[in-house]
Amino acid sequence: MHADERGGTVGRSFVAETLSKMKSGHRPYFVTDGYRVYNEAMERIYGEWSKKPYGGRGRPPVFKFGLPEDLNYGQVVKTRKGKRLESVEYIQVSGAVPQEYLNTSSVERMNLTVRSRMARMKRSCRTFSKNIDMLNLSVDVFRALYNLCSPHSSLGKKVTPGMELGITDEVWSVRKLMSFSYRNNID
Repeated sequence: MHADERGGTVGRSFVAETLSKMKSGHRPYFVTDGYRVYNEAMERIYGEWSKKPYGGRGRPPVFKFGLPEDLNYGQVVKTRKGKRLESVEYIQVSGAVPQEYLNTSSVERMNLTVRSRMARMKRSCRTFSKNIDMLNLSVDVFRALYNLCSPHSSLGKKVTPGMELGITDEVWSVRKLMSFSYRNNID
């Protein structure tokens, strides 16, 4: 599989999985970089046909496929020349994303955390995942460790994201995580 095809597959599944976990009808602010796969995934999931109202005179209405106006989606597109950052463009794709949310710093911070803690996410290493299923499984383990076993100083002393969300009331040990009996109740 070509690298861009793999990136597209991972990007589309990431957007679809994220949206599937949200409450029905909930539309948060979406901010991505300029990677075209994200825009395609958003159109595939939220896209709709629209037309201008037709009063009976003049040209007939033109149907257009795109993102609805009430979807808050923005992009931060960085242009680089070599390693040097040339420009940063802030684009409101649809809806309205407040200027203070129109950045990718939290996403870039998470990418750095993932890459520094998961060797599989580095492209030039011996543990690079060639199989998408194994990559998904390793990301699931990382997600559980990150949310249940790792206290975050930004949340307070000895508090994990799982504790902050009320999923658990203690910091889990790796032993407890690996021996946890999980049952999927979703039909």
